[in-house]
Amino acid sequence: MKILILGAGAIGGYFGARLQQAGADVTFLVRSRRAAQLAEHGLAVRSPFGDFDVQPRWVEATAVREPYDLVLLTCKAYDLDGALEAIAPAMGPSTHVLPLLNGLSHLDRLAQVFGAERVVGGCCSIPVTLGPKGEVLHLAKMHRIAFGPLPGTSPDARAKLEQLHGFLSKTPVDSVLVDDMRQEMWEKFVGLCTLAAMTCLMRAAVGDIVSSEEGTALMTEALDACAGTATANGHPPREAAMGGFRRMLFDPASAGMASMLRDLEGGHRTEGRHVVADMLHRARAAGVDPGPLRAAWCHLESHELRARREARSTE
Repeated sequence: MKILILGAGAIGGYFGARLQQAGADVTFLVRSRRAAQLAEHGLAVRSPFGDFDVQPRWVEATAVREPYDLVLLTCKAYDLDGALEAIAPAMGPSTHVLPLLNGLSHLDRLAQVFGAERVVGGCCSIPVTLGPKGEVLHLAKMHRIAFGPLPGTSPDARAKLEQLHGFLSKTPVDSVLVDDMRQEMWEKFVGLCTLAAMTCLMRAAVGDIVSSEEGTALMTEALDACAGTATANGHPPREAAMGGFRRMLFDPASAGMASMLRDLEGGHRTEGRHVVADMLHRARAAGVDPGPLRAAWCHLESHELRARREARSTE
């Protein structure tokens, strides 16, 4: 099975390197700057599970000439349109695409462009970033990836996903082949949106928020809004997932925060529109009280609008 991974950044680089470590046929689709880094340094992974290096095979967008069996999308949600254009030459009549993007809205766009039968579901949870030389820095022991067919996915995807799972099973990665992938994605959406909405709105870590006078009540309202929206859409979070969210979101000693907050405070683009705003709109459509999601999206969108205005004023 030939696998193409869009990007060799933190997430694509980590899971792609693990797949290559297990013997999979992996090619990275990268921009010229990343290609130069890979040529000079290779692909290095620094992980609590052991450091390792691989010599990756890569291709730039203009050089993609043939279809692959499976394409992994690991871009930010706001880069989706550019990513679709980049992988189009790799999408043959039997190619499947596995996105590891946050949220749910990308699934409709992928189905629109490539057909629902070519789209499988995926999500991951991993604290990872890139170092100064492009090395992948795995920051903690969490590295879970889940994938599986969606209701419209063609049956021939199953064999590819089983092969993918087989490769990852040879590595330390917590890999799960899921039968009900939409349930899995909704559960991640609930936890991620609550964390992102509240830490961005308050500009604080989880422990700081729930230690404040109104923090626990507001965190509860946000979680209830997200879980209620999932339930109204036919995917009530299972108790195991809700228990994990409560441990993550109500720990007064936690310094945890969403990567979206780091992007916000760093002056970078955020996925607020694709996570917080999308959940807010789905809550309203389902008649669910969105609670603090309204203020969180107002905060994020106002930041976006101010950044655009100030950028125009300097032109």
